[in-house]
Amino acid sequence: MYKRSNTYQEIAVQTSSPTKLVVMLYEGTILFLQQSISAIESNDLDRKRQAVDRAVAVIQHLQSTLDMNRGGEVAAELDKLYSYIHSKILEGSTQLQIAPLEEAIKLLTVLLSGWEEAAKGKNNTRFQRLCSPGRLPNTGRFRLHV
Repeated sequence: MYKRSNTYQEIAVQTSSPTKLVVMLYEGTILFLQQSISAIESNDLDRKRQAVDRAVAVIQHLQSTLDMNRGGEVAAELDKLYSYIHSKILEGSTQLQIAPLEEAIKLLTVLLSGWEEAAKGKNNTRFQRLCSPGRLPNTGRFRLHV
C-alpha cells in the first residue's frame, strides 16, 4: 500500500506545474503541523520532532526558492512571512505549545488559497516569477515525504 501511494505521489510531483507543486508543499506543511499538534497532545515527542522537522524543511525550501530579483516586493514579503512561520513552528516545538503551530497553520492556509487560485488559472506566470527557475520543488534535491 505504501509503495503504491509513494509512486502516485512521485508521478503527481513529476507531472504538476510549478504552481501546483507549491500548492502540494503548502498542503504537506499544514499536514505536518497538524501531526505535530497531535503528537504534542499525546506527548509523543519523537513523532512531534519528526513532523516539525518535515514542516521546517519545507518552509526552508520554499524560502530558498524565492527569486528576489524577479519576484520583487512580493518575494521579499513572502521571505519575511516564511521567516515568521519558521519562528512560530520552532516556538511551538520547543515550548510544546499548540497555539504557535496553529498560527502557522492559519497563515499557511491563507497562502495556500492564493496559490490554489493561481494553480487553477491558465496564466500563472506572475506566481512563477516568485521562484527561481530550476529551483522549484522536486528538482532532485528535495522530496516531500508524508
